[in-house]
Amino acid sequence: MIIDRMAKIVFGIISYLLVTIILLIVGFLILSGLDDINLEFLTSFPRNSMTEGGIWPSILGTVYFLSIALLFSVPVGILAAVYLSEYSKENRLQRLVLTANNILAGIPSVVFGMFGLSLFSITFGFGTSVIAGGLTLGIMSLPYIISNTHESLVAVPKSYREASMALGANKAETTFKIVIPASSSRILTGVIIAIGRIIGETAPLLFTGAAFYITRNPSSPFEPAMALPTHIFVLSAIYPDNVTPKLEGSVSVLLIIVVALFMSVAIRRRRESRKMEG
Repeated sequence: MIIDRMAKIVFGIISYLLVTIILLIVGFLILSGLDDINLEFLTSFPRNSMTEGGIWPSILGTVYFLSIALLFSVPVGILAAVYLSEYSKENRLQRLVLTANNILAGIPSVVFGMFGLSLFSITFGFGTSVIAGGLTLGIMSLPYIISNTHESLVAVPKSYREASMALGANKAETTFKIVIPASSSRILTGVIIAIGRIIGETAPLLFTGAAFYITRNPSSPFEPAMALPTHIFVLSAIYPDNVTPKLEGSVSVLLIIVVALFMSVAIRRRRESRKMEG
């Protein structure tokens, strides 16, 4: 009993200490750039080699890249997970596919960037463009969406399926009218986590779709665009120290978006647990 209590205390201290350190780092980075964030900073174009002006094209470009990524990865990922959980048999091939999917989730983003450069930019002829960058991010987010959706569908009780089939519904009706709606909240949570995972990726966009400095928004998905993570990279690695306020403000904006996404996930999970307890 004493050992169990001591282990609980030690593990609790370590856990809270790690969380506190992470919160302090994130909080410091956000607070260091809050003074530089204002309406002009968020809605104006960069000027004078990005030493002046704002980050509007970076924000808009990030939205473009994410939109294309989600338009590709969400339907493909959900349908793939539906097949794996509802239609495929539990055999060695299914386990191999799930294992390969988990391996893909751990591949470094720079590898996905090189893959996107080879496939979308060169082979498909998209060049450096929003669509090439968005599709690359979509490929990178697929393993997360497939894995989370598969786990969400498997977690739905078999009694739901049996009751639906007993009432005369076929397999497709049961899957798309009963199983998917029952797990929709967890699927949406997984999509939000995937967004938080890819929104800060720099390497795939540097290879496929990022523009370092533009003074206008792209007029088509076949043109390059700025993005927040690549903008931060350029400011920190290429330009001189006199753009430090712009760098801190950009980092703060990106972190605020990521923190807001993960907070929404935490809130949704808390609400779900309360519903289950109630």
